[in-house]
Amino acid sequence: MRVKYFWMLLVAVTSFFVGTLVPAAKTDTKSPKYVQVNYMKASPGKDADYLKVEREMWKPLHQERIKQGLIRSWSLYGLQFPSGTDEKYDYATVEAFDQFSQLENPYSNIDKMLEKVHPGVKVDDFIDRTEKTRNLVRSEVWVLIGKVE
Repeated sequence: MRVKYFWMLLVAVTSFFVGTLVPAAKTDTKSPKYVQVNYMKASPGKDADYLKVEREMWKPLHQERIKQGLIRSWSLYGLQFPSGTDEKYDYATVEAFDQFSQLENPYSNIDKMLEKVHPGVKVDDFIDRTEKTRNLVRSEVWVLIGKVE
């Protein structure tokens, strides 16, 4: 009986110490310093087309921008309230940046990125397809002043 308790205690202690050797997952909790908020108004009857363009065309492009360290993140939001035909915008995209210099020429190599994520798609066609589905109402850049976590 004593041998059984000894082995149980040894396994428990060994498991504890082995568990402490596994590094804890690190998360980057540093918030981006700048965000660019782009307010979009979908063309009449083109909401589904606009969302398709964002999800299938722009999202992969932004994923590549993240891989290249050009932006921290990209998000697409839909306006819930207020709503109605008088609203100036229906959607907003938010791009997060760590440095202001990343905002100065964010699409300087768009032709190369497009070729990588959408082979054969020309920049003019990409922009034209986007502009047929929505209008950019306004774009704002916000700077982080403070936060609490």
